[in-house]
Amino acid sequence: MSVSLEKSFATIYTKFKLHFYQTISKRKTVDASLTIFEVFCMEGILALEEPTIAQFGRLMNLSTPNAAYKVNNLVKKGYVERVQSQTDKREYHLKPTQKYLDEYNVSYSYLDTVIARAREHFSEEELEKFAQMLEFIGNELMPEGDVE
Repeated sequence: MSVSLEKSFATIYTKFKLHFYQTISKRKTVDASLTIFEVFCMEGILALEEPTIAQFGRLMNLSTPNAAYKVNNLVKKGYVERVQSQTDKREYHLKPTQKYLDEYNVSYSYLDTVIARAREHFSEEELEKFAQMLEFIGNELMPEGDVE
């Protein structure tokens, strides 16, 4: 039985996306005030690991004023906080609040579930090799995901 790399990778990618979409569309929190686009914005902020407004804007293909407007709305709703840079006091970084992490952080909780299942089925050596391959793919083969 031959395994297709393309098909296997596409299946995993699609399952992660579908899980994310299903979870977001089913959310029933007390304050379900985020729009779907705002959830995508928050996921971008989370993925960029405390970006500046300019970095966030580039990721979302927004002008700096429009990015600032989106961020202000997220701050007002309590999902983002601005943290002053320790190295450049003029610069602020965007950080998801605990409120966001508690209510919406579905991507990483599902990732934890899948990783726990993988740990049950594969040896440490297999997981280490897989981690090395993923690290190489992420750092070397996917430059489009790097935002500065």
